[in-house]
Amino acid sequence: MSSAEMIPFGGFEIEIAEDKIDFSNRKDLVKLGMTSSQKMHTSALWNTIPSLAVVGTQNACVIHLPDGVTTSDLMKYKSGGLGNTYYGADGKIAGQGTLELLGKQQVVLGAFTAMSIASGQYFLAEINTNLTAINQKADKILEFLYGDKKAELIAEVSFVNFAYQNYNSIMECDHQRTATLISLQAARKVAMKDIEFYMSDLDSLVKAKDVPDLDSIINKAFQIKDCLQLAIQLYCMSNILEVFYSQNRNSKYLEYIEKDILSYIDKYEKRMLSNFSAIQMYVKTYKGNLLKKIDKSVYEKRVEEFVDLLGSGEEFIKRKPLQSVLKSFQNDAVFVLDREGNAYLKVV
Repeated sequence: MSSAEMIPFGGFEIEIAEDKIDFSNRKDLVKLGMTSSQKMHTSALWNTIPSLAVVGTQNACVIHLPDGVTTSDLMKYKSGGLGNTYYGADGKIAGQGTLELLGKQQVVLGAFTAMSIASGQYFLAEINTNLTAINQKADKILEFLYGDKKAELIAEVSFVNFAYQNYNSIMECDHQRTATLISLQAARKVAMKDIEFYMSDLDSLVKAKDVPDLDSIINKAFQIKDCLQLAIQLYCMSNILEVFYSQNRNSKYLEYIEKDILSYIDKYEKRMLSNFSAIQMYVKTYKGNLLKKIDKSVYEKRVEEFVDLLGSGEEFIKRKPLQSVLKSFQNDAVFVLDREGNAYLKVV
């Protein structure tokens, strides 16, 4: 992309490209999914670009409406467009909204905020694809969940998936965004309690003196493993979503979140490795009923493969996607706009 002009503006630099970009062949540009209001901001920026070099020109306006009045209440002109006169609940003209001229800086800031939120949805999708447990359908999850924690865990997983799927639109509504943040913090607490609940169950299963038959102990151990994986991934995703919803880019805060998540994963992976290593030894030494022979090879293979996974660096939950998504939140982003107001994120 050759640059005809680089325009510094406030904290931004806008590059005007000489060359026509073939977006269909640019593997380094990812088209962002945007809401209609976000696209309005990027379109406004596109229309503003030709006059950005002219200092002090105000070229856009925002309408301020009283509480409870929405854009659907505005008067619509026959020639198209909306007036700043609005209707009341009785259908009669109730007043006028005040118009405030926006300088170019507000237009630029509004567009960059919109693109930042849209890029957040893209980065969240990158991490979400790696959290396989919480992406399962509810009926699949219910097949292995058990105990008193079953209802609360499935409810929190459902909510976190909702918060992820609707991130783009919820971020545009301050009240809903605040409520979602509070609920995400609650989901994180539930995840922490449930992780310890299921971990204690696994500890008890391994230490039990009256061990049941081999089939029962192996199936129970892997059922607990599935519950633990779900709860740990819920903990991870609720933390990541809280970062994105809060838009808190403080480096100390982000360092704390990353360290906390990774240490949490490491802690419970080690405890699971210890328990499943004990189960592996139990399977090897299991004699069972002398009058009834049993083929232990299937159980040995299943437990051995999982122990190897936990102990070989093939993490129970992959670290790199978690670190990558937090890093992306701190890095400067490069966006490209087309004439229709579509935004593209430049990726490495």
